[in-house]
Amino acid sequence: MTQHTDEIDLSALVDIISNVAGMMILMACMAIVVRAMHKDDATQAAATTIKPISYPMSYISEKRSMTLCLKYNRMFQLPEKEALIAISERTRKGEAVEQIVINKDGVEARVEMVPTFTGLRFSYVLRADGGMDMSNKGKVAAAVLDIMKVYPPDRFFYDIHTWPECFDDFRELREFIHDQGGEVGWRAHYQYDAVDISYSVGEYSEYLSSIKAQ
Repeated sequence: MTQHTDEIDLSALVDIISNVAGMMILMACMAIVVRAMHKDDATQAAATTIKPISYPMSYISEKRSMTLCLKYNRMFQLPEKEALIAISERTRKGEAVEQIVINKDGVEARVEMVPTFTGLRFSYVLRADGGMDMSNKGKVAAAVLDIMKVYPPDRFFYDIHTWPECFDDFRELREFIHDQGGEVGWRAHYQYDAVDISYSVGEYSEYLSSIKAQ
């Protein structure tokens, strides 16, 4: 009796397996492409329907600033003009501006070279016995009107620094300046440091006609 052995063609099996695997890979690739296309469409649709967030910008006046300070229930005018004149005198004489100290109406102004770069640092200290008593409303109003004549509203805005004990006085002063057609910028201070106001200026003209506080 003759024994027959069925031989399996393994090469055909490999082809079958390869074809099946290939089809699965192809289908998977197509699924990825379709999914990516849908994702791009969704992203594009979202981009056309969602409005970007716009952040408010701070208002920057084109006028020069004139600084007042309200502390100890008193009003102080910083001797900024006097400091600039002193610097101009030094530079006109060819002298280095290492340190300048000015005392006026209860305010000590100090100008000194900044060691880290070519520039100047302005520092102001307010004394409790200086300035003008804010309780005399008529006297304060007259003083502010005189200030606004020297620093007219069409050329200057009024930068007011105030401490907690003067918040109510600040509101009244701000309204008064507004009524006279003036612009008011302000900053509230909550700490009582050795130096009340300090800022540095890196670049300034040789005539020192104007310096912008940072």
